[in-house]
Amino acid sequence: MKKSLKLLAALGMLSMLISVVACDMPTEEQLLGATTKEGEDAGASSGESSNSSGSNSSSPIWSTFEGADMQIWVDTATLTPTADCLEIKVKNSEWWGMCFCNKADVGADEGAVTFNMTGIKTITFDAKASSPVTIWVSQSDANAEKQNVKNVSLTTTFETKTYTLQNPGNRDYGVLDIGGDNNPFGTIISIKNIKFLDEAGNETVPSRNE
Repeated sequence: MKKSLKLLAALGMLSMLISVVACDMPTEEQLLGATTKEGEDAGASSGESSNSSGSNSSSPIWSTFEGADMQIWVDTATLTPTADCLEIKVKNSEWWGMCFCNKADVGADEGAVTFNMTGIKTITFDAKASSPVTIWVSQSDANAEKQNVKNVSLTTTFETKTYTLQNPGNRDYGVLDIGGDNNPFGTIISIKNIKFLDEAGNETVPSRNE
């Protein structure tokens, strides 16, 4: 009889222990949600981006355009992309120039990928200089030649400039040329927020001829 009572008591204690352990174990749902804050998307916490708009949010140089390579002509300047803009430092006081093209080390006669600029009417950009200077901007045709050169005066504060294209081509080497003549050595030109507009004034972007 005593053995039976001891056995029943032992079984009772074991049953209570199992019940306590079961109550303390996290559920599968709790385990899956343990790494995610309340109200936070699980994809975002693993480094996935939810931005699918296609706009270029990585560089202040461009508004919504995906971007282009930067080609300096004959080592006449240096280019330094910063968190706020592109800084161009003049190395040749007689003249300097650059082109925003598809690939800087591929010339127009080397099978370069070109741009269809026919839907672009104007280009706007914000620019300033370390001291007041006059620069020029131009189109870059299929042969990488400057077309429709226009002078632009810069001050020491950012101002929005507008450049109107003339007969843009469907296979242009670059989307924009920038340069200067007789700018003092060491002058820094800062440019950002380059934007392409169609004839109605709506923002658009050039397309690549892959």
